[in-house]
Amino acid sequence: MKDPVCGMELGEKGEKLLHKGREYIFCCASCRWAFENNPEQFENES
Repeated sequence: MKDPVCGMELGEKGEKLLHKGREYIFCCASCRWAFENNPEQFENES
């Protein structure tokens, strides 16, 4: 699985967020924050 913001390869560990019924995993809180503030920019890239 890849972080939808920075593209880093991830396992099951990381910052998680449920958005529109889909779980996203991020490498760090700042990537999660970026996604939360503009999810439309990243939703279709993962």
